Amino acid sequence: MKNLYVTLHNVFGSQKIREMTELILGFGIETFVISKAVGSAATVGVPESQKMIFKKGKNLVFVKDLPDAIELLKPDKIYTFIHKPYAKTEFNVVEVIDYIKKNLKVMLIFAGSRPGLSKKELETGSAVFLDLPSDIGSIGYAAVVLYEILKNLK
Repeated sequence: MKNLYVTLHNVFGSQKIREMTELILGFGIETFVISKAVGSAATVGVPESQKMIFKKGKNLVFVKDLPDAIELLKPDKIYTFIHKPYAKTEFNVVEVIDYIKKNLKVMLIFAGSRPGLSKKELETGSAVFLDLPSDIGSIGYAAVVLYEILKNLK
């Protein structure tokens, strides 16, 4: 999925980066974006992720903050994921598929830490939720979203 950018924002732990890296590689995502990594995420997680991604011939973009990622990649559509009380719109996979089929760039932003993205960060794109019984965390959200996209692209 060439024009689909998966972004992990505001992450502190290297394990979270490793898990998301494995996930995006498993789904064949071409470009993984890590934004605002601090602590062990920056010193251990990013280099480890870069090595894993490089071995698969994919791309890693590591930036200071979300505006930098948006400036560099210039996505046509941005989705920010948060659990239901904080987003009013349910994620629409058909809309994403339409963008991808039109060869437009789509960025999916997932929070790297709890409680999630700030109000300002949510406003970076369309704040959406998944209709699930409860919050399953960013790795869970990304897995469900990427599965739905891949399933509907076939």
